[in-house]
Amino acid sequence: MTGRAFPQTHWSVVILAGQSDAKRRHEAFELLFRAYWYPLFSHLRSRGIGRPEAEDLLQAFFVHLVERETLARADRLKGSFRAFLIGCLRNFLANEREHAAAAKRGGYVPPISLDFDSAESTLVAEGPGPAEDAERDFDQRWAYLLMQRALRQLELDYSERRPVYLALKEFLTHANEDSRARVAARLGMSDGAVKVAIHRIRARYRELLRAEVAKTVSAPHEIDGELRHLADMLT
Repeated sequence: MTGRAFPQTHWSVVILAGQSDAKRRHEAFELLFRAYWYPLFSHLRSRGIGRPEAEDLLQAFFVHLVERETLARADRLKGSFRAFLIGCLRNFLANEREHAAAAKRGGYVPPISLDFDSAESTLVAEGPGPAEDAERDFDQRWAYLLMQRALRQLELDYSERRPVYLALKEFLTHANEDSRARVAARLGMSDGAVKVAIHRIRARYRELLRAEVAKTVSAPHEIDGELRHLADMLT
């Protein structure tokens, strides 16, 4: 990303929404909530909360953030957007009965339609983290979410060269000379050409992942630290 303008961060959206009317606040946070609700849902489930209650709590949490104008009070200098969201949820859960009751009384904030069936299926397949590691589980899910976003964009980048993408994507996480030889034969490329192709797809993936992380921090100098933290969560 050297030489490019720092992209609009989700903190920028949060701050703008906090200075806007109720309708714009709702629209802005719905956009962000749709993008990042899954790690929050997983966090609730990893705490031993059943699916129906977790669904209700997420909706009540969203209502709470909008009605209490939390976005207007958000301080991006206190950490990443990841830390902001989990911190807000933690505070919400500390007073969940009061907040849930208030959300039900309010009633004017439209609920968000979320794919809980797919989320639950993923959790069943992967297994929610243990309750004692709920915080780590959240960060792991967050890291995986950003990785998946980068991978989806990478696949779009290679949409006109799908066979190449399918053949090379395994090299994003490891190097194997035997596999490289098979890929070269399959694609009709020389070993040198495959090496170059692997280098390029890895570089593009790193760029895309960095761009995803950049959206969740407040300044460029925070990107590397956030990347290191998320990488640590996956080891």
